[in-house]
Amino acid sequence: MDISTTHREHKMIIRDPVHGDMSFNESERRVMDTRQMQRLRGVRQTGSAYLVYPGCVHTRFEHSLGTTAMSRCVLDVLRRGGAQIESEQADAVALAALVHDISHLPFGHTFEDERKLFPRHDTAARMKHFLTQTEIAQALDASGLRDTVISLLTDKSFSPAWMQQIVSSTIDADLLDYLRRDAYFAGLRQDYDDRIFSTFMLADENLAIDVTRLSTRTELLHLLRLRYFLTERVYYHHAKVSSGAMIAKAVEIATEHGLAETDLYTLTDDALFRHLLGYQDPRIDRLINGVCERRLLKRAYMISTAEVGRRGRDELIATYNRSVESRQQIERQIADAVTINPDQVILYCPDISAIKEARVRVVTQNGLSRLNDPPDNPPFDVKVVEDQYERLWKFYIFAPEGYRERVGKVCERVFGESNALV
Repeated sequence: MDISTTHREHKMIIRDPVHGDMSFNESERRVMDTRQMQRLRGVRQTGSAYLVYPGCVHTRFEHSLGTTAMSRCVLDVLRRGGAQIESEQADAVALAALVHDISHLPFGHTFEDERKLFPRHDTAARMKHFLTQTEIAQALDASGLRDTVISLLTDKSFSPAWMQQIVSSTIDADLLDYLRRDAYFAGLRQDYDDRIFSTFMLADENLAIDVTRLSTRTELLHLLRLRYFLTERVYYHHAKVSSGAMIAKAVEIATEHGLAETDLYTLTDDALFRHLLGYQDPRIDRLINGVCERRLLKRAYMISTAEVGRRGRDELIATYNRSVESRQQIERQIADAVTINPDQVILYCPDISAIKEARVRVVTQNGLSRLNDPPDNPPFDVKVVEDQYERLWKFYIFAPEGYRERVGKVCERVFGESNALV
């Protein structure tokens, strides 16, 4: 899709390696020039994936620009389809897309979603802080759309729903940018067809995709498979998981020194490392220097759903995913058994993997529904992707290279399950 011509009144044009020329208006430029948006230039989009794919040094800043451009593409398609969209509505959607990641902490997914040290980046409280207590508030005020943008990003009952859904839902502007961007910078030759844009429509005030044509449904399933592919190859790569766990463990230790969530609001990835090393705690030093020098902890023990079933997986998640104390207790127990520092044993237990994109609203010959309806018995081709995604879940114990075998044997006794790595 030719992004540069979607809005000719936009005065600022930025060349992007993924989407080509992207145009922005004056309100968007003012937001871009704030310190909070510029901070995102130092927050990598895929965390520590650069240790696996050296090209993955792209940031949340360019992703935010790309998401804005994708939102404009969707808006243009809806208008061409006959939707009555006011210019202020379109501008609010684009501004919301631009700032949708403003509250992201460096490596935030790791210690928010995986280690559960802080609340998620998109909680209403944190988002409202960035949109009301920083320079961005003034930039949004100048557009006259601050209240609308805040509500769009924080109010789950926002109306009309389609405005919010363009920015954050299932198949949305966020996804349409990062699938293409992450694959590009990882060097993976994977992409989706631009024809997917022409299928967006409004149905009962909701954003939906018209799948009355078989080819459109096929392309939609391709998007789901692409999401799975990137998750398997990039987001869940074991070296990325290990390095992310090491960073999260260092942050966890830093909270003992008084580190608070708000201390991270102004930090970039590199600034976070400097901040952590400033505590002069040898445990933190070992972990952060290990990441910086790519001396990563190795997989010593692994359990997957194949070994313990869904019930066993859910029990592990309930015990270790949401409890720092439970993780620390087991980490100390394993470390003591093999006589190494407790910070060098890390338990990694992610939450259940689910591909939310399968819940996308679609319009068929029978009307509006979800792609995976009914959820308890979805269409076979959708269920295949959902099951593959669910099987990505893995429970790890990481330890130094020279201790892998001993740690693995200790873990078999502790958890009562064979090591899936053997």
